[in-house]
Amino acid sequence: MKKMKEYLKYQDESKQISSTGARALLVLVSLLMKPRTFEEIRQFLIECGFANEQYSIDTVRMDLNTLKAIGCEISKALKTTNYKYTILSHPFKVKLMPTEIFFLKEAYKQITKTCSPETLLNYHYLFLKLAQIVSSEEVKESLLGISILKGMDINLIKELVSDEKHHNKIKIEYAVTSKRIEVYDITLERLGLRSDKLYAFGFNHTLKKRTFLRVSKIRKILSKFFDKSSLFGLDTYVKFSLTRSYMHPLEENESIVKTEDDKIIVEGRYYNDFIAIQRMLSFGRDCTVLEPDEIRERIIEKLLEMREIYASSKKDEHRII
Repeated sequence: MKKMKEYLKYQDESKQISSTGARALLVLVSLLMKPRTFEEIRQFLIECGFANEQYSIDTVRMDLNTLKAIGCEISKALKTTNYKYTILSHPFKVKLMPTEIFFLKEAYKQITKTCSPETLLNYHYLFLKLAQIVSSEEVKESLLGISILKGMDINLIKELVSDEKHHNKIKIEYAVTSKRIEVYDITLERLGLRSDKLYAFGFNHTLKKRTFLRVSKIRKILSKFFDKSSLFGLDTYVKFSLTRSYMHPLEENESIVKTEDDKIIVEGRYYNDFIAIQRMLSFGRDCTVLEPDEIRERIIEKLLEMREIYASSKKDEHRII
């Protein structure tokens, strides 16, 4: 959100979004997603990073009145609707400026850091709704390009969300490459984001190890099984020493077990070996793996492989010269 606020700060005054207008836009966004109570609207704006805990119910009421003033018809919050407000109609085409699109994108980035797969689906549907009511084709394309789920099989994702809740074992068809298709039996543990891509995390019974698979590469679910598999005790634990620790902020899954003069000893818990090795390599020369031996040996092999690739590429450069 800091980036967004800096962007708005340096715009011409005529192009800036007033705080009231920006809040009203987010309130509209929240109600287009689903009916909400005063408190749910308040929490939505806080989650977007555009309001703090001091954002009051009276201010929410003012933002709702702003929407009514520009032509939105909003239902009353009655006991029969669990005191939730609903957008009934808006007799206009929404005209969004580039600054407002930027604002929506930044709010979305903030929310996706911690949101659930269900919330990702809600936002996907929201951007589709907004795209239907904007007047500009260029803005419509911008809105359709925001969602992380764009171009993906939404029905498949909804099915995976259901399987995730019950930790179902499923048989899937997976495109490892464009020419290589594999069939995997996996027990789905959770859906989550890595580098703005949606992944299915779970135990792969075919490969006999934990894996995370790009959801966009899952072609279809072939079948489901009713037997449950234990997902406990499968994490990878690594103990390592770290020099210049001030250069490497620790993650939530890492803790210091010992502090020495020039280094710290850290124990980390990772989803699988691949993520653990990736994390160790990210520290560069500052990291020394202490245990387990298997992870240390695999990292050494990976470093030797990388050195060979680098040496080979240098030879090719000399040949070209």
